[in-house]
Amino acid sequence: MQLSLKNLKSENLVISLLIGIVIVVFTFPENDWVYSPGIDSSLKWLYNWMFDNDPGIGKSIIFPHGPLSFLMYPLQENIISATLFLSFLKVLLVFNVSQLIDAKKWSKWFFVLLFAYIVSVLGGVIQIILANILLLFCNYFKHEKIAYKLLAFAIAAVAFYMRSYVAIISLILCTSFLAYYFFIKRNYKKSILDGLTTLAFIIALWILMYGTISGLPGYFEGIFHLAQDNSSAAAYYPQNNWIVLTLFLAITFSLPFLTRTKSSMFFGILVILSLFAAWKHGMAREDIVHVKWLLTYAVIVFFVYLIFEKKNRFRNSVLAVIAVSMFSLNIKNAVNAYQLRFQFLGIGNFIEFVSNYSEIKEQATEKIEQNISVNKFPEEIRDQIGNKTVDIYPWDYSIVSANDFNWQPRRVIQSYASYTHWLDKQNADHFGSEKAPVFLIWEVDKVSSDINSSNFGSIDNRYLLNDEPQTILQILRNYERFYTDLRFLVLKRRDSSRQIAKKIIKEETVSWGEWLQSPDAESSLLRAKLLFDKSLVQRIKSFLYKDEQFWIYFKLKNNQVHKYRIVPKNAEDGLWINPYFFDLNESYEVEQIMFKCSNQKIIENELILSWEKIEFTDQLNWVNGFFKDGELKNDSIVFSSSNNFETDRVAYWSRVEPDQFSEESFSGTKSYLSKANSFSATFTLPLDSLPYGNYHFVLDGWIKSTSYKYSKDASFVIVVDDENGKVVWKGQQIDEQLLDKNYWNHISNKIGYNHQKEGCTLKAYFWNKSDADILVDDMKLLILEDN
Repeated sequence: MQLSLKNLKSENLVISLLIGIVIVVFTFPENDWVYSPGIDSSLKWLYNWMFDNDPGIGKSIIFPHGPLSFLMYPLQENIISATLFLSFLKVLLVFNVSQLIDAKKWSKWFFVLLFAYIVSVLGGVIQIILANILLLFCNYFKHEKIAYKLLAFAIAAVAFYMRSYVAIISLILCTSFLAYYFFIKRNYKKSILDGLTTLAFIIALWILMYGTISGLPGYFEGIFHLAQDNSSAAAYYPQNNWIVLTLFLAITFSLPFLTRTKSSMFFGILVILSLFAAWKHGMAREDIVHVKWLLTYAVIVFFVYLIFEKKNRFRNSVLAVIAVSMFSLNIKNAVNAYQLRFQFLGIGNFIEFVSNYSEIKEQATEKIEQNISVNKFPEEIRDQIGNKTVDIYPWDYSIVSANDFNWQPRRVIQSYASYTHWLDKQNADHFGSEKAPVFLIWEVDKVSSDINSSNFGSIDNRYLLNDEPQTILQILRNYERFYTDLRFLVLKRRDSSRQIAKKIIKEETVSWGEWLQSPDAESSLLRAKLLFDKSLVQRIKSFLYKDEQFWIYFKLKNNQVHKYRIVPKNAEDGLWINPYFFDLNESYEVEQIMFKCSNQKIIENELILSWEKIEFTDQLNWVNGFFKDGELKNDSIVFSSSNNFETDRVAYWSRVEPDQFSEESFSGTKSYLSKANSFSATFTLPLDSLPYGNYHFVLDGWIKSTSYKYSKDASFVIVVDDENGKVVWKGQQIDEQLLDKNYWNHISNKIGYNHQKEGCTLKAYFWNKSDADILVDDMKLLILEDN
């Protein structure tokens, strides 16, 4: 009998290994070992280079990616180790499922193959890690063999150093597992020992990487702070179908508790907090990538539950399918949504990897060199920098690899991630210390999503000089210009810090949606410190879903309106107001500011605003000359026309009919009533009146509609046409700039145009294709000379 049982176990191991090999071969990932310039892609190089060349350099780094994140997107120098790691996880996945399934021999291995194949196709290394940890804990519950939980703890320790998302969910799974045996089973001693074992694995891996425990407490603290205020800093706000999402949530969080068994109770306690964390992570950012991660994790949880819990399996299967279907119906609303595609057959990738390994490496090297060549400096400048330490601001580290610079990282390696006072202070302290790099390379011509088209734009419509208020001030104090071209500004560390004097020149209590006059800072730096409390409803919504979005509007002296998203925690340290740098050649004076938010009815209306003046006492007007030597251009407007809809006729605009006026207005006494399926008054200008050259056309205005349904059916349109039809056409949907439809919202559209042709006409208008009436006020068309 014992011999028979031993043979059966050996047979199971052999079959598991064979199926695992099949899964590895047939789900082999694409052989993409290339990176390029940019925010995310250059991180591939950074973490692969760091692990392969100098792991110790990253010991103090605080970022959502950890030191082992190269396992998620390996380059050629680490492709073998990353492939072996992923292959191990897939084979382990097969073994884990085989131990959990009780079925007849043929059906058991069919379901093992099916589960492992689906999970390997749907998810990358992160999701396969989570699936294995979940399965290992379920196997421990079923078999009570210590090896299962020890392996789960070890994998969680590896995950802890890969990315904050998988680190947090892995640790939540471990904590939930410990909580079950501590509170439900009341096995206090074993639970405490297991907790210490998990911590020991994390500490041991840190020591293995760095040879010391130094830096680990800071890494823990960094992950904690990265989880703070993330939804305010990184969230997107697409319109959701809350009917289908509510059904998804109701089924997902209740399913394990509908079946009253010990195993189902264990599973529910094990996964419920991790599902909530995955929900928060996926729906905070809510772009297609993060939403896909949430869906994949939910599918894995459902799949494992259906294997683990035998009772009511048919009912639970139906409910799981309904939940996944409901969530899938809302995916189309995600930012950058596209039809999800999965690679169901990767055997070709495996064959290519085995047969053409050297050729793939060579092609990847050539492609990388081609991609990053745009970031190469002139040889003369590279020679002057030499082997002196260099850092990149704000994010593109392919500059380092393209020029073989001696990289000296700051603690939070990309500016947009310093979204709390503590995180910002880490970088500020760094730039004020002896560890600061000799050279700081500031990207001028970078890609960002700034709707104002500014070179000082950050991600998600934020203003770069407001990403890290404390850090920016330290850079101003400790660096000065060394070299400038069209792509880069090179700053060099000064021998001593510039002295500053800070003074609060005005304090006031203000409200959302109120224009506020900017005080005169007398050629000094003017910042606005913003402080407001969260209401109870806002706190609840922020905890369960995500926080609101907050913006600052700049009304410039030349009557332009620019707007940027702000992060509340950074706003407390001071928002940059004047001088308002738009690019290296252009700065403006901000005459008024306004604070706006989404869902204003749940936000505390009282804001405490402190205007701060910062003088550089050893050189007056230092701020104005920091980015460029010489006078900056402050007005590039060559034509302007406004329509406040107070009268029926305005020059360059078509006539407004009497029934198209409304007595509700943003300013003045009237606004334009854009009825459903109609066009507004149209601006028209023959472009022959302008000299040939490059221009930007800007159309903006204020809109309000309580009945508009975020249908993407209303746009501010700019068009250039000639006798043959449209030359240029751009429509800006109002949805992404519509913060709160119960209040007035500023909408803008901007387009670049190379004017080199006779007989063209510029037109601009508001196009309402929706079934709702929309109020429009203070429309303005600007023509700006392109610098």
